[in-house]
Amino acid sequence: MAVSPRIGTLVHSIAGRDAGGYYLVVGFGEKNTVFLANGLNRPLKNPKKKNLRHLRIHQHGPAELAERIRQCKARDEEIARAIREMVGVELTRGEKGREKT
Repeated sequence: MAVSPRIGTLVHSIAGRDAGGYYLVVGFGEKNTVFLANGLNRPLKNPKKKNLRHLRIHQHGPAELAERIRQCKARDEEIARAIREMVGVELTRGEKGREKT
């Protein structure tokens, strides 16, 4: 059985147009789907719906940020900063709004 991520977990997309991008889990959808945001081209107001099979699950993010996401009080800047700190590289918007590492 696959490990299910929690709110605030860092994930890496391994399939689709966004392959290679890092995101934080901000919600859960139907069976085996999650909603993702990175604070740049995928803000909290418009999260990406992604199948768990297309993600590599990494570490859990800061507990304080996860709680702010649950309470709908997190900001996009906080999401982007947390990803940058966990990944260790600067994320920038690439061509057509896609992020590059």
